[in-house]
Parts: sequence; structure tokens; C-alpha cells
Amino acid sequence: MDFVRKLLALVLGVALLALTACGAGTPRTVGAAEPLSSIKLTPGEDEDSAPKVEFDTPLEATEPGAKVLEEGDGAKVEEGQDVSYKLAGYNMKDGSEVGNTFKEPAMTLSVNDDLKEQDEQIHEILVGTKVGSWVAYVHPKNADESDDDGASANPKDPSQIDQLLILKVVDAKDKIKVDFTKEDGDAKKDAEPTADIAEDGSGTVKIPAGNEPPVDLKVTTLKEGDGDKVKKSDTITVDYAGARWEDGEQFDSSYEKGSPATFGLDQVIKGWTEGLEGVKEGSTVLLTIPSKLAYDGQDGMPQGTLVFVVDVKSIDKPAK
Repeated sequence: MDFVRKLLALVLGVALLALTACGAGTPRTVGAAEPLSSIKLTPGEDEDSAPKVEFDTPLEATEPGAKVLEEGDGAKVEEGQDVSYKLAGYNMKDGSEVGNTFKEPAMTLSVNDDLKEQDEQIHEILVGTKVGSWVAYVHPKNADESDDDGASANPKDPSQIDQLLILKVVDAKDKIKVDFTKEDGDAKKDAEPTADIAEDGSGTVKIPAGNEPPVDLKVTTLKEGDGDKVKKSDTITVDYAGARWEDGEQFDSSYEKGSPATFGLDQVIKGWTEGLEGVKEGSTVLLTIPSKLAYDGQDGMPQGTLVFVVDVKSIDKPAK
């Protein structure tokens, strides 16, 4: 949903990273949480139902703040984990719901060094939060108040409304990590990469010694799913990690970023298009992609043969 993406882009990217921490011992709060004191929350009937949220309107806040409305009974979030969450947004002026993500798969935020560097305070409050907790937070004036001509922001556009956000911490898991290693020694004719990948997706990929990779695309199924076969016209969601054949250096990983990637299969490099077409949903495959099917010649992109581990998580819809 477009309004959800705008909500996340404008608020999670700005509001979350603007919060400041406070002391412990009372219900957890950060920043200026006083305006959140009137909020009453009733959880939905199940994990796919948005909560009922009531608060005094207009909710007036001039500084960012957050408050744990209900503490969960799950494990505490630990440093380095990925936090899964769902959220709902509410108009601060009249209390109406702007939108929610509860019927969609949970989204992910990585509690890592990047987050700590961007904002040490939000990093601190997430570490120690219990799974199952409900958190309210506001970041006023997340959109321009007016255009250059003095006109007010479009009230029909949810991204242009000051919002109260209610977040449910759904889960916290250790970050999946895929390590690539370049073997030493003499090159072996027709040698191909091998992988030892666990059920959760973590593991190690060994790239053969020498720098004479296969000249053709190689696809090895590490785990076969039981879903439909991917078509070239599909939009799919995957987790992946990729490294260069020549030295085993990893250059990209959705696991490190904290969230899967979604794309049309006909909109990526040819090695992915050809290598993933026909793969069953739920499968994990190892792709060895020759330069002619990779980024060869594209400035700023890794050159030469590439090796990817790709976990096909879902087939979303036909690509437009």
C-alpha cells in the first residue's frame, strides 16, 4: 500500500532515529512522552488485526517521544538482532486511523552498528525491549507545513499528516549471516562453489581456488521448496548474499540490510533472471553468474563472475 510506504519512509526513517532515551524503572519512555499519556490501546483479536486506539484529540506534541503501552512477555531484544514489527498510524488531530500493516507480513528493523551510528538513543531503547510489546511514538511535523505558495499540505495524503504511530514488536531474531571464503591452492578443472547452509539461511560458501570460473551460468539447489515455480513475469521477494569469484569478498547482502528485496524478475541482471526462472517458491539456490550475465561494464558495480546464495521467500504477483 502506497500510504504505508510513505509512512515508513517519512516517519520510520526520521522519527525513530530522532528519539532520545530516558531512565529505567517506570514504563519505558523516550523523549517527550507526556502527550502519550491519554492513549488507551485494545489489541486486535489476532496477529493480523489492528488494535483499537483511543486518545485525547487533538494530540499536541512539539517534540518526538515514545512510550511502551503494554509490555510483552517474550524475550528481550539483543544487540545485533533483527526486530520484526507491525504498525498503525493515526491522525493526531482527530484520532482517525491513517492506515496499518497488520494484514501484511511483518517488517524488519536491524539493531546493529549502523543504527547505533545514526542514532545511539533509539538503538539503546530497542535493546532490551520485550517481544510482544506495544509502543506508541510521535514525531511532529514530519512533513512540510506548507508549500512555497503558502498552501497547506494535502490532508488527503497520509504522508502529509502528523501521525501517532503504534508499533507491535512481533519478533526478534539473530541476524542471518552468510560467509564466503576463497579456497587456497591450485585450481581444479571445472570446480564449482559449494555451500553449507542451515535451515535458517546462515552458513558458509566456499569458492574454488584459482580465477578461471565456469563460463556458463551454474544453478545449484541447496533446498527445494514446495511452492509454485517462478516465472520470468513474476515479482518475487528474496533474501540473498553475493560475493566476487576472484577473491570471495562479499559485496551485498539483504541479511545485513535487515530486510528481503522485492523486484520483478525481468528487471534484474540476466544471471538472476535466467537462474531463478523455474525455481520453486521456498527454495534456496546457489548461483554462479559469469560476467556476461552479471554487471560487466557497469560503473560502480562488482565486475567479473559473481556467486550468490538466494532464498526465494515468496512469489508476490506478476510484474508489470
